[in-house]
Amino acid sequence: MKDFLSSIQQNVLLYDGSKGVMLQRKGLSGHEASEAWNLSHPEIVRNLYVEYRQAGSDIIQTNTFPGNKITLDKHGLGDKTYELVAAGVKLAREAAGEDTMIAASLGPTGTILEPSGDLSFEEAYDVFHETLKAVEAAGADLVNFETFIDLNELRAAVLAAKETTKLPIIASATFESNGRTTFGNSPESCAIACQSLGAAMVGANCSGGPDSLIEPIKKMYTVASVPLCVKPNAGMPELLNGEIIYRQTPEQFSSYTKEFVENGVRLIGGCCGTSPEFIRELKKALTGLEIPEIHLQSTPTLASAFNHLVLSPNQEHSVKRLSQDAMTSLIDGNFSSLARECRTDAFDYLLLDFGNIAETFFDVIDFAGQFGLTIRKPVVLKAESPEIIEQFLRYYPGRAGVVVSENSKLSISRLEHYGAFIVNGDSDPFLGQ
Repeated sequence: MKDFLSSIQQNVLLYDGSKGVMLQRKGLSGHEASEAWNLSHPEIVRNLYVEYRQAGSDIIQTNTFPGNKITLDKHGLGDKTYELVAAGVKLAREAAGEDTMIAASLGPTGTILEPSGDLSFEEAYDVFHETLKAVEAAGADLVNFETFIDLNELRAAVLAAKETTKLPIIASATFESNGRTTFGNSPESCAIACQSLGAAMVGANCSGGPDSLIEPIKKMYTVASVPLCVKPNAGMPELLNGEIIYRQTPEQFSSYTKEFVENGVRLIGGCCGTSPEFIRELKKALTGLEIPEIHLQSTPTLASAFNHLVLSPNQEHSVKRLSQDAMTSLIDGNFSSLARECRTDAFDYLLLDFGNIAETFFDVIDFAGQFGLTIRKPVVLKAESPEIIEQFLRYYPGRAGVVVSENSKLSISRLEHYGAFIVNGDSDPFLGQ
């Protein structure tokens, strides 16, 4: 069995294509959960995996999207989540050859997280945890979180995988025509936040055709410290006589391969509407293609859920330091004034100094969620309390910096666990960086 982490450093790997659309062509009803077929129609699912392997796929994705209890509950199958997901992985393992890897495909819960919705971060974490234990036990080689529209939920998924499995992680978001996710997350913020948490690969999938993902991939590549993955649809879906169709041909689809590879993509496949024929055309496009050296970034970065900052050592970055009164007002939930300021170019990032405030003084989890939703500038943290820093980092939908002084009680390993950019010294956050 090939090793995924070494393979993506050396080659461009070929993913597979759609599961749901292909199974619908084989009789799956639009009202059925495709995961149910892992038990009710195992031969059809296994044969589909075989079709993709024969088309040239290096990695087969499992028929487990979205495969979580919240979604399966809508089909009355929530209590069978573990069994259905594990079956999808086992069928893929049966169909795969010795040189074919298995990626567990896991999507979002379809429920909005707090503070915009009712699902808490930890509740989402627990939902992913259940599915992740199933796919790891069943023999998946890696996990692919895909089609996420909310960076906060994607972070919950990545953390669940990181903290409960040993599987390499792919983190992929889907983008609207404005180049952002439905929740307004930028491609750069998605890449920075997920790679800082330890994702082995970040990328984009679904959306429209390949042309719709060129710009998000290019933007990710400007900040990527890991290789990229892309899985476009076969064009935009259209409704014709009550049936969803995709008009893009395999040849049109594969014509973007070279441009993707030139922009850091080292795993390429298809999403909705694609078939084994699309994978064969991608394989043709990759054959003989000169693969340029991938240029991964080492310059430190910060990111809010919406914007990012590259911390160039040759460029001064303006900071807004909040007064004690301003910090008290912010902790009390008064975000509107600062949110307006953050929509200007008056400064590049915020320095939040909690001083000697204790974590019992306020609800850090709620604060981090509200802050991340409303404040668009990246942030650097400073506090005497390790608990405040750790809780903020866990629930903040971005990548924050943390000032660490010589006598700090902060654990460097815990800061690194949450992907923080560690700033040495406490006079100016970026002195010596």
